[in-house]
Amino acid sequence: MHCLEGGFYMAGLAFLSTEMAMPQFVKALGGSPSLTSAMPFLLPAMFALPGLFVAPLVERLQHLKPFVITFGALQRLPYLITGLVLLFAPHLEGWVLPVVVLTPIMSGLVGGIGVNAWMEMVTRMIPPHQRATGWAIRYVIQGVIGLSAGPAIHFILGWKPGASGFAILHLICFGFLVLSYISQLRMIEVPENKPLRLPRPSYGTYLRELPFLLRAQPPLIKLVLARFTGTGFLMMISFLTDHALHVSHRKPEDVGHLVLANMVGALCGNMLAGWLGHRLGGRFMMIVARGICLALCLLIPGVSSFEGFLGISFLWGFGLFLDRVGDLTFSAELCPLERRPTYQAILALCQGLNLLVAWQLAGALFTATHSFTAVIILCGALAGISLLLLYFTPDDRTTEHLPPVMGENPPMA
Repeated sequence: MHCLEGGFYMAGLAFLSTEMAMPQFVKALGGSPSLTSAMPFLLPAMFALPGLFVAPLVERLQHLKPFVITFGALQRLPYLITGLVLLFAPHLEGWVLPVVVLTPIMSGLVGGIGVNAWMEMVTRMIPPHQRATGWAIRYVIQGVIGLSAGPAIHFILGWKPGASGFAILHLICFGFLVLSYISQLRMIEVPENKPLRLPRPSYGTYLRELPFLLRAQPPLIKLVLARFTGTGFLMMISFLTDHALHVSHRKPEDVGHLVLANMVGALCGNMLAGWLGHRLGGRFMMIVARGICLALCLLIPGVSSFEGFLGISFLWGFGLFLDRVGDLTFSAELCPLERRPTYQAILALCQGLNLLVAWQLAGALFTATHSFTAVIILCGALAGISLLLLYFTPDDRTTEHLPPVMGENPPMA
């Protein structure tokens, strides 16, 4: 059920392709370069921001599933609402662009309230040695279903261009999100026998102790920095699709072919990630992914044919999803067991801020230079720094270090 829930959820989002199709739609609606570049970042960034507000509660919940399914239902509704709004777009002039942009924002913020509880629930469910395989299977399911997303996008946007076509895509997306939710309802939770003791300290005390908790785990600090400098995949993709269609002189609906190549690459990357993660851990996969990002930055300036960009899309999907499985696995390996929800929330908040900063950097650089090459150079430089940071981050998957429980004095040296 864990694999089906994630596979259906991400497969639904593949029909919108926030990395490739949605930036094109926002641009067609009159969105600025900065707003266009934001589309791949909005959903993951919004997911990451609310975590610290709910982590103290999650740490004390013995039963997480009711919390997870409540917010799981709410986070899926914006896609239904947007699909219905877009069906009546000709009568809602001026509303379409805000609704399209607010969809990932609202879904992400609501989902972010429940994501820490969901992460803790599935981490309890899945044995440590099977986590990488579990994440990879979710992405493989997405990839298999997502193979139909590219042809569907090409056909639907060719048949119903503009808002009408994207209305259909949003409703298809929502259909898969419903299947995902049904799978989530069928999950069997493993309750925690020893939740943190009550009474719960004040939220102010909780916030004041967060810097100490993070300083107590230097590898996590390196992971935060490696994540920020590893955002090159998303920084380049906002402009890559438009660049590919412009350079190769192709029609807007041909973005569907790029999505298909991307899905094939993602499927191959996930299959490899399940094998690599089980044997070599998440850090190794992240290092390989950073190398692929560097290779893309070297290859893209020399590509001019549509077939070449199909290859680039394949390689991008391969590297990005290898990175995602590696990141999910490595962060779970590094987070101390007893305070895992809080550490996951800290990492998520840092990642959300990272994504927002990366979006601003990419958008500002492109606005100032009107040069995709300048964005590629920035992505390559950041990927190189990230690779070095990961190389010097220890990969101790057997660590049993537990930080002090909130309210206790820090250990003496």
